[in-house]
Amino acid sequence: MSQIRPTTVHIDLDRLVHNLGLVRAMQPEGTKILCAVKANAYGHGLVECGLTLEKAGADWFGVALLEEGKLLRAAGVQTPILCLSGIGGKLKAAEQALDHQLTPMVFDMDSARALNQAARAQGQLVKIHLKVDTGMGRLGVTLDHWDAFIQGITGLDSLEVQGLATHFASAEEDPAFTQQQARRFRDAKRILQSHGIEPSVVHASNSAGATLYEDLAFSMVRPGLALYGHAPAPQVKGLRPVMQVSTEVLFVKEIPANYGVSYGLRWVSERPTRLATLPVGYADGYSRALSNKAEVSIHGHRCPVRGTVCMDLCLVDVTDLPRAVRPGDRVELMGDQIPAEELAAHAGTIVYEILTGLSGRVPRRH
Repeated sequence: MSQIRPTTVHIDLDRLVHNLGLVRAMQPEGTKILCAVKANAYGHGLVECGLTLEKAGADWFGVALLEEGKLLRAAGVQTPILCLSGIGGKLKAAEQALDHQLTPMVFDMDSARALNQAARAQGQLVKIHLKVDTGMGRLGVTLDHWDAFIQGITGLDSLEVQGLATHFASAEEDPAFTQQQARRFRDAKRILQSHGIEPSVVHASNSAGATLYEDLAFSMVRPGLALYGHAPAPQVKGLRPVMQVSTEVLFVKEIPANYGVSYGLRWVSERPTRLATLPVGYADGYSRALSNKAEVSIHGHRCPVRGTVCMDLCLVDVTDLPRAVRPGDRVELMGDQIPAEELAAHAGTIVYEILTGLSGRVPRRH
């Protein structure tokens, strides 16, 4: 179906490849790169980004859901895929992981037993990665239960422990706690080795860990946000934002002074004002929290959002632009002129939510 409404997400795949190369160059030689493509590649398009990154030399992919892994396989991706959120202890999920050659993260005995049962029924070994909780408190086995957990895993004859993983809770903000997590992780590895298990893939670092701590690369890192061009800390330079979001002016009108606009009349003009209506709103992921805070770029000039962002529309002030604004003029909502970090700050959130929050009704153009 041809696109009529102009609001569009533009994805620059060359920039994606550039960012992968930059992250790889920061790692010790031989470090594998797992590209996190969960959540529709952080809103950038799972299949398109997956195929591009595979061609550029990604060693692994990381997804949250089995369904995401299956979509990559259906698109022809051959690279190993790690299901970071596991299989939820379900036999059907274990069978699908085997059928699609997806590698599950394992942190509970129900999932381990389900995978063992499915693998035994198919007469094969299933490779798994074990997750230890070193301080994130989310998924993973804590160190006080780690030894008993490993004993349970060694009793299942159709499992092959290929990897060991943890996740840093605050690598961009708290180096001391990050190093404490790393020490716990090394302890977990020694306990695993004491049971005769030597994982070939050991990984802990997300984008912050991979770009800020060279000594914590282990054998693989798992960048996500950095791949899409957003630095986890100001000292990380050279990344290029992959996503640009644009629309076109829908309507232009003049309003007098003392004229309230949009729901709740939360902005009232102090002077005669020229407003442009844009066909984008919170149903597209352009957050209502941006009301009266964000700016857009038109003709290379910044224009403030006026009034409450609506479901499908918002208003911007174009009074002071040196060149008249007309319907059909291009508008940058997010990109090189309006960084995602700026929108996140206005909305009181993080860049991840801005990127992944763009809804499916906004077409992606790669």
